[in-house]
Amino acid sequence: MSERLFTLLLAIFGGVYLWLGIKIEAPIAYDPLGPRIFPVVLGSFLVILCLSISIFYPMTQFQIGSRVKRLALTILFYLVTFKFLGFMLATTISVYMVARLVSSSWMEGLLTGLIVSIFFYGIFHFLLGVPLPLGTVFRIGG
Repeated sequence: MSERLFTLLLAIFGGVYLWLGIKIEAPIAYDPLGPRIFPVVLGSFLVILCLSISIFYPMTQFQIGSRVKRLALTILFYLVTFKFLGFMLATTISVYMVARLVSSSWMEGLLTGLIVSIFFYGIFHFLLGVPLPLGTVFRIGG
């Protein structure tokens, strides 16, 4: 994959993020800047930086390693299974897979996944009051 293709994909992602950020409408004007300022600034910076990199810097070919591919697949797995498996199970499996990528044993990976998922569930559920999905796979039988 060439660097130009990668910067083009990032610029397209930034443009879509910018476009979606511009479409945000707040029902109540509680802030002078509003909720749209962060995605608009972030998308603009991403597009501007990608275009400046592709114009002003020479590009070379680079190869994506197998670890990076497996990490991308792990992130994709987490995104796809988050609502289906629920926060606890999807986070445990994903952290286990990342731990195995950095050469930890299966027991260290499993314990790390369990501890991380329980810790962040406690923070989000009890301290912040944010409801996390429990998983539709557990509601199938009853």
